[in-house]
Amino acid sequence: MDDEYIVNQDAKTVEFLFLGNSLTYCGVPDEEPDKTKRGLTSTKIENDYVHKLVSMYANKYEVNVKFSCVNISDFERGFRDSVFSKDKLKNIQVKNPDVVVFQIGENVSYEDISVYGEVFFTRYCELIEGFKNSKRVVCIPFWPVKEKINIITDVAFSTGSRICDLSHLGSGIDPENFASSYKKYRKPGVGAHPGDIGMDRIAKNILCVLSE
Repeated sequence: MDDEYIVNQDAKTVEFLFLGNSLTYCGVPDEEPDKTKRGLTSTKIENDYVHKLVSMYANKYEVNVKFSCVNISDFERGFRDSVFSKDKLKNIQVKNPDVVVFQIGENVSYEDISVYGEVFFTRYCELIEGFKNSKRVVCIPFWPVKEKINIITDVAFSTGSRICDLSHLGSGIDPENFASSYKKYRKPGVGAHPGDIGMDRIAKNILCVLSE
């Protein structure tokens, strides 16, 4: 997905790249009438965290924002067997992003992170180091698992990236963060994803990390 937020035609343009999973960009459940690809369980495209974030950023800093989103959930599930495939990025418009947001980890299984944690650390660092000239934000997964929190924190530290902890949002301390708080979904697990409120809070947390 490639899109653009225009605030002022004479303002500078800041380019964002989002590398994530279903929270960032995918098809949507049958229960959602708007079938536009976006962050899963946001009720409409402007309510997912990506669109919330770029809109907030553009208005706060009075800039134009151009952005691309890529779903890299296959990397999460297959990191044991292969490195990140740069072919995933060959057709996107944003080639040299000013900011890269890495939102992954939710699809890394408990077994994989427990047994192959060092491999995940290495492969994730390699992915991030491919964007040395960008401001990089590494997100702690929405659903908290201590092994993932610890390893991804080390990834951010080792690569000199900024870190945004989303785990408090998915911990269950506030049910409003989940889509299940306002809608029932037939497919198991879908309602545990962030709904509109959760998406808004993810965007605000990342924006705080990006603040100069």
